[in-house]
Amino acid sequence: MFVKSNALDLLRQRRNDLGLSGAEVARRMGLKTTQHYWNIENGKNRLTLEYAFSAADALDVPIEFFCKKVKEKI
Repeated sequence: MFVKSNALDLLRQRRNDLGLSGAEVARRMGLKTTQHYWNIENGKNRLTLEYAFSAADALDVPIEFFCKKVKEKI
């Protein structure tokens, strides 16, 4: 599983669609500061898989909203 290349755009759009502030999303994600969320949303910090899972929960979307599954060869 990996984070989609447009995940930051999706993150910002979903937050705006829900009418949430960055501070509210940061709180829902369990981040210590609003600045940390701003850094993620604006590409200063990476949107890791861990943060993608937190964001999906905070914004009430499935993880596939932010990530693509990688097929395993057997």
